[in-house]
Amino acid sequence: MRALLLPLLVPCALSAQDVRLRAPLTTTVEVAGAPAGDRVLAATVVVPADAPSDLGIGAYLRDREGHWLQSSQEVHLGPGRHVLSFALTDAARLRAEPTPATARADDLATSDRAGLFLWSQQASAVTVVVEDLTVSSSPSRADLVPRLLDLRIDGVVEGVSRTRTGQRWTARMLPQPFPANPYDPAEFALDGVITEPDGSERRIPACWCIPMRSADRGDGEVVEPDGSGSFALRFRPAAPGCYQVRLEASWHGAAPVVTTLPDLVVDGAEVDDVVSVDRADPRFFSVGGAFWWPIGINLHSPFDTRSRDVLETTLTPPRGTLVYEAMFARVAAAGIDACEVWMAPWNLALEWRGDWPGYHGIGRYSQVNAWRLDRVLDLAWAHGIRVNLVLSNHGQASPKADRQWKDNPYNQALGGPLATPAELFSDPGVAAMQERLRRYIVARYADHPAILGWKLWSEVDLTAGRGEPLVRWHEQAAARWRALDGYGHPVTTHWSGDYRTPNREVCALPGIDYLCIDAYRGGKLGAWSPLAELLIDTTTDRKRGLQVFAKPVLVTEYGAGSSKSPIGVRSVDQRTGAWSSLIAGHAGAAMLWWWEWVDQTGRWQPYRAIRAFVAGEDLRGSQAHSVQFPASVSGPPPQLLIACGWTRSGRILGYVQDPRWGAAGGDPLMIAGATLTVGEAVPADEMIVDWWDADAGAIVASDAIDHPGGPLVLSLPTFAGHLAFKLARNAQPSPDPDPDQP
Repeated sequence: MRALLLPLLVPCALSAQDVRLRAPLTTTVEVAGAPAGDRVLAATVVVPADAPSDLGIGAYLRDREGHWLQSSQEVHLGPGRHVLSFALTDAARLRAEPTPATARADDLATSDRAGLFLWSQQASAVTVVVEDLTVSSSPSRADLVPRLLDLRIDGVVEGVSRTRTGQRWTARMLPQPFPANPYDPAEFALDGVITEPDGSERRIPACWCIPMRSADRGDGEVVEPDGSGSFALRFRPAAPGCYQVRLEASWHGAAPVVTTLPDLVVDGAEVDDVVSVDRADPRFFSVGGAFWWPIGINLHSPFDTRSRDVLETTLTPPRGTLVYEAMFARVAAAGIDACEVWMAPWNLALEWRGDWPGYHGIGRYSQVNAWRLDRVLDLAWAHGIRVNLVLSNHGQASPKADRQWKDNPYNQALGGPLATPAELFSDPGVAAMQERLRRYIVARYADHPAILGWKLWSEVDLTAGRGEPLVRWHEQAAARWRALDGYGHPVTTHWSGDYRTPNREVCALPGIDYLCIDAYRGGKLGAWSPLAELLIDTTTDRKRGLQVFAKPVLVTEYGAGSSKSPIGVRSVDQRTGAWSSLIAGHAGAAMLWWWEWVDQTGRWQPYRAIRAFVAGEDLRGSQAHSVQFPASVSGPPPQLLIACGWTRSGRILGYVQDPRWGAAGGDPLMIAGATLTVGEAVPADEMIVDWWDADAGAIVASDAIDHPGGPLVLSLPTFAGHLAFKLARNAQPSPDPDPDQP
């Protein structure tokens, strides 16, 4: 008979206790703090003579989210004294509730509460006595030989496994014995060692994965297990040929087990989809050797309370991956091919305090969020979007800025090991736990081409990390990512404020491949400077500019001030940010923070405009650099304009802005009669200049120039607010061109 699981919890005591039945509801007697791993529950139960004739009894395990595993006795309890023992050791013999199913192996590891349950279909309030209720660890079985079971390999036909380049190939298996914590490689570790067609070897960690299914509940996304979990080895081959794969499994205290898998035969053309720092010009990114200048937006979370509070946008319902599914379609239609996503406690983090829904405390990861991140990456890639993945948001390590230290499971106040958040960057025990999490993230996601890069922290300067410990932490963390990630995704970290904030020792570390910053601008006293000036200075300021590090620079947060700002200022920043990033030589367009505002007001055109302008362009080159041009409108009084360009030999991508509009926004004035001086000693040549409407992303005029040599002054067409241009020479450049001339 199956129990009706509507439990009435009865606190347990150390001595015998009277338990009053609540039949036909199920009555439970619980012992909190059950040991991990295989367990045995024992008790003596005294049943009175007037007890129901169909009184049943069983033992259960449950976790903090209410998932329930049970083992029930086959026969009813008659009157008298019963000495009972239940082995809660074999997942295959336990039943899972509330969804009727066989228990998964990891359920035994994550369940931390145990007890007895009694039931009857007859109404009864009799009292039974429970004596000596205990839950203890089951003794190890001496005959349990470590091995890998239930091996399932993708694409096996006639003893050979087949797949295609660029596609994920997976091998799944279950270890015996199953570890008490499947996320702790000290208990059990599984690696795949892959010999590639060229003879090179790579080692890839495997990870524990539970398949999930999701449903749209209307007000939110429901994610539930969809079958049994397994350790999964994920591999995405880039080159065709024959691969040899062996599994190396190790249990604590046991000899390693090595299993050779069938050969993996890969068909198709060679694929290189991984973003990398360009070898020839390390200021930019490339994919498969081709130049890539990402146009992005910050989709940090599926809702934004700051946007609601600052911009009075409507808070998006917390619908998980359903929000990203809808957003990716809209941003891709606007020409956006990059975004930032945070692994934050309210979004996609894997580890957090165990009394929050979906989390299990230190060292145990949320399978629901792990599946959600899988889904986010798959959705992004289906729309041609790459994700700058933030691994830790600053609030987790800060008692002041976006204070989340109070909820961090590593906080001593919550039973964790650390007295202060600064110790997250220095404590060796915590460093080991961080390494464990890195291993899991790499095992599960590193093969995915949707990963733009690993961002170690958002706004790390707002954490409690300081000085030498912070520098050393970044050095070690970046080195470990590089060692674990065989696909070579670049690694970064991030600072608030603007380009003057970063810790320059961290910036210079070889393991930090690109630099991420904010570009919120001032205005507390009502005096706003144009965003264009800030973004240009980011890579041209001779004293503090980031160009000295010769690394890609990405602004991943911007948009007026980080709190309330005039709407005109925020609007002009969105319209001008990508243009200013381009001509300053940033590695991609600045990513606006306020995505709900963009989406809910339909402000997608700026992305279409810059996408049209950069199509087919390549900013790389050893002599390529940013140049500021004298530009003005004749007076009285004369009006200076912001004019800057990214110049390569024989070509300039330029941008001109009215600084009055760039500072405050609003309705721009029409600018007529403006001139721009390209240089005072420009060699003679035939040239053509295309003038672009920077809002429409379209050519509005073209001028053919037969330049005799000497000063080159361009007459700008009438424009409002800002204007872009492309200037190109017809003749081939000289072998050693003047770097300041087109």
